[in-house]
Amino acid sequence: MVVSERRLAIPNNPIAGILLAIPGYFAGVWLGTLFGLTDDQNTGVILGYLLATVAFLAGVGFLNYPLERLFGWQVIPITDPAENRGIGRFFRLSLDHKVIGIQYMVTILLMLLFGGIGAMLIRTSLLVPDSTITPPGNYISLIGLHAVMMIFITSAVIVGPFGNYLVPLMIGARRMAFPRLEALSFWVVPPAAIILAAATFWGGFPTGWTGYPPLSEQAGQGMNSYIVGFALIAVALVTSGVNMLATIIGLRAPGMTWTRLPMFVWGIFTTSILGLLAAPVLAAALIMLAMDRTVNTTFFVASNGGSNYLWENLFWFFGHPEVYIFILPAFGIIMEIVPHFARKPLWGYRTGVVGLFGVALLSWFVWQHHLFVSGIAPVLRPFYMLSTELISIPTGIIFLVTLGTLWRARVWFTVPMLFCLGFLFNFLIGGISGVYLSDVPTDVTLHGSYFSMAHFHYTIMGG
Repeated sequence: MVVSERRLAIPNNPIAGILLAIPGYFAGVWLGTLFGLTDDQNTGVILGYLLATVAFLAGVGFLNYPLERLFGWQVIPITDPAENRGIGRFFRLSLDHKVIGIQYMVTILLMLLFGGIGAMLIRTSLLVPDSTITPPGNYISLIGLHAVMMIFITSAVIVGPFGNYLVPLMIGARRMAFPRLEALSFWVVPPAAIILAAATFWGGFPTGWTGYPPLSEQAGQGMNSYIVGFALIAVALVTSGVNMLATIIGLRAPGMTWTRLPMFVWGIFTTSILGLLAAPVLAAALIMLAMDRTVNTTFFVASNGGSNYLWENLFWFFGHPEVYIFILPAFGIIMEIVPHFARKPLWGYRTGVVGLFGVALLSWFVWQHHLFVSGIAPVLRPFYMLSTELISIPTGIIFLVTLGTLWRARVWFTVPMLFCLGFLFNFLIGGISGVYLSDVPTDVTLHGSYFSMAHFHYTIMGG
């Protein structure tokens, strides 16, 4: 007797995801308008973004496996399976860590182009007084969109492409621990980028990248793009962090002990810890802000018992470990490349690992230096000033390990080596300026100035 199989043809590609996301968005807007507790469109827009993201993921193929397991259906993609071996695999859901790494790289390069165009528009607007290139009401929105795009790029540019591609190869693993979770960490990125870019059609978000209330409470629809886009970034950080940690801890090849791990893997390991612990704090803050805007809660409304400082603390409790999410994998890459082109072993392997963990640990105790000028209790200022200065010690240790490797080496000045030397120069300037800004009197004077902006950009450009 022949047993017939129940087969379901479901597309699994970005085009199907986009086609499903469009009605998903309008369905969310309709539901929000129907059941929203406020007269504005905040509820509808946020629900629209969320349902569009879920519909996009369904169209890409994330529902196929649950349908197979729950109902016993054999899900057959409409497209030719033979394309999985060709270039088509880069345009659909894949569980191959190398494919996901390349997908990450191409997507982030496109976002880098978008963020770079924003940077050029900012510079062009500042060329002459009273520039008409960017209307005054949109200038701060341009800065915010540029910053959010670039912040996300720098947080994912190493962990996403290089982490997914190289970590399994470096530790002798066949794959990542959770391939579907790995794919999810990437496929929430395109919706996040599109939603953030959509803020321009709503007039942008007038808060800059920090989203401070009360302005974020009163802002228009573009603020909803900030909330949902940033929340999806948090999802990507958490899922990627879980996957990287599980892979490094559980899937190392026999003989790949902790003391044999490449420095890049140590950089990814410490970064994953930071992302896993910090991103949920950001997500919680964004959920509270969304509730303030949709269901009339007052978490950040000072006139009704809330506190603007609560947002500042939650945001920067995520935000300062976030900047080390940028730099720790870069440190790992530097400590891989320099020994190769210096033609000698890394000077102080264990010392370098201690430096990475020292930076990761102290990064949790410095966020209040962003609040030196916004009402922090005076008795707390000395502690956070000291903790901010102390974080320069493990950073300096990593510098010494790198410089010790270069000492009396026969350096091969290739392009990768020149990039490493450029990193050391840029990050050194950023670090020295950071020591000045960690002191309360200097920070109060220079906060919000070009000196502070230069400090941030020198460290990020280095990383």
